[in-house]
Amino acid sequence: MEGDLGRLYERWSHTLTQALAHLEAYIDFSEDDNVEEEVLARVGVTVRALEQEIRGHLRDGRRGELLRGGVRAVIAGPPNVGKSSLLNLL
Repeated sequence: MEGDLGRLYERWSHTLTQALAHLEAYIDFSEDDNVEEEVLARVGVTVRALEQEIRGHLRDGRRGELLRGGVRAVIAGPPNVGKSSLLNLL
């Protein structure tokens, strides 16, 4: 992917990869004093913030895409049941 969306998704991927690396380091080396206890808290904050950002993006993105591209729909049914009337109303 290129453009703004590609950069956004790349940033999200990088954030998740870093969070995963911190978690794995905590699991592997938590017995040593080299990995701080607050690593879990920081990862939790980061992932929750990313979740909220993704949710907001999905809400806005779907709405924007519908406005730009329109909606494709099929009105199907037997003859003389009001398909044309429904289409005219829409």
